[in-house]
Amino acid sequence: MIVDAQRERTKRELRLRIGRLRRQIDNRLRSSGRQTRRLTSWRTYVQHYPGSAIMAALGAGLALSAGLSGRRLARWLGLRLMRQGWRTAAQLLRQEIARFWASCTPDQHPVEPNGADHARS
Repeated sequence: MIVDAQRERTKRELRLRIGRLRRQIDNRLRSSGRQTRRLTSWRTYVQHYPGSAIMAALGAGLALSAGLSGRRLARWLGLRLMRQGWRTAAQLLRQEIARFWASCTPDQHPVEPNGADHARS
């Protein structure tokens, strides 16, 4: 009788722990999905870095218009602006990905010998 009660209590504790871990995994997956969508959206970068976006757009416009008309100075200036805008955007993208990667890294929790769960809920 006591063994059955103890076994049922252990089952209940294990089910609660499994449920808690599943919720944590689900929350991390949802958060990761939101971050991925945010990082892959061009709107994010235009909103956060409007100067770089304007510089790249201006450079692209100048390069295209100079390519059509044949003006060397305008083409050179446009390509230079566009390259600088892309370099800045690439650097900012690398920083965003590094921040995202750091935020998605699971926390390391010490595991006690008795198997106690120290994970945050």
